[in-house]
Amino acid sequence: MKVYERVRIISILVLGLMALGLLTWGIGKAYLELVGQSRGVKTERVQDSSQKANAPKNTVLSLPEAKFWTCQIGVFQSESNARLRQEQLKVLSIKAEVLNSNPWIVSVGLGHSADDLKGLKQGLLERGISAVSKQMVWPKRTFRVAGNGSQLTAELLTNVNAILRDGLTAQALEKEKEIWDTEAADYLPKDLEGLHQIYRQLQGESNQEEQRTLNLSLYSEYQRVINKLSGK
Repeated sequence: MKVYERVRIISILVLGLMALGLLTWGIGKAYLELVGQSRGVKTERVQDSSQKANAPKNTVLSLPEAKFWTCQIGVFQSESNARLRQEQLKVLSIKAEVLNSNPWIVSVGLGHSADDLKGLKQGLLERGISAVSKQMVWPKRTFRVAGNGSQLTAELLTNVNAILRDGLTAQALEKEKEIWDTEAADYLPKDLEGLHQIYRQLQGESNQEEQRTLNLSLYSEYQRVINKLSGK
């Protein structure tokens, strides 16, 4: 009887220890799963936060209508003829721009009245080139600017639009320099390099007629950038 009791006690102890071991293992497994889930949620939140922080900025840019005057050299039904005329003028050291399309317009200079262009027009005539003072209208445009550098793009295009509407000022040139120095260091969109170079030329140019010629180059590059961004 005593042997039987001992065996029964030992069996109960063994079963108890096994049950305790299983319970401890179960609790440990459940704890590890909870910790893993918690870490997974935390990792997902960190990744989500990082993705949001690195997500490209998205800006809707609305540029008002701009009106200005230019010396129109010719109107062409094909781009190739317009580019040929532009090259002919370049040989004569006259910087012309091809504006619009269908038809293509070859022009020189940009002012805010016909009177602004009298000197430039007379200079062209003295070189045997007739020109017509023509008012141009750049319609209001609204489009989306997305990705890295969107803020720089929006601010720079807005500054050009102000020049087209109100004329070239020292404040506008200084504003562009401030925008570029502040924001282009982080991200430099290649599409804006042309605009920036024309701004630099304008800053170093004191001759009014040359400034008007560069103003049209600024407009031409502005037109190209906007058409590319808006898919036109």
